[in-house]
Amino acid sequence: MLAAELNTSVENVKRDLVFLERTGVIRRVDFAGHSCSDCSGCASGGNCSACMPEGGFKNMGTMWEVNA
Repeated sequence: MLAAELNTSVENVKRDLVFLERTGVIRRVDFAGHSCSDCSGCASGGNCSACMPEGGFKNMGTMWEVNA
């Protein structure tokens, strides 16, 4: 989807993501056992519905986060 949005090849997007990860700009996010400290659902032991997209993260594919 990102390649189509950027009008480039999948290979270019993969190469760029590898570069950004290796240089510390982004990091891969694993949502198995998801928990987030800012979510009232997570903090209270709930189902985290406040921060999860409808249907959860199961079909989201690989996600990335920008390192601060």
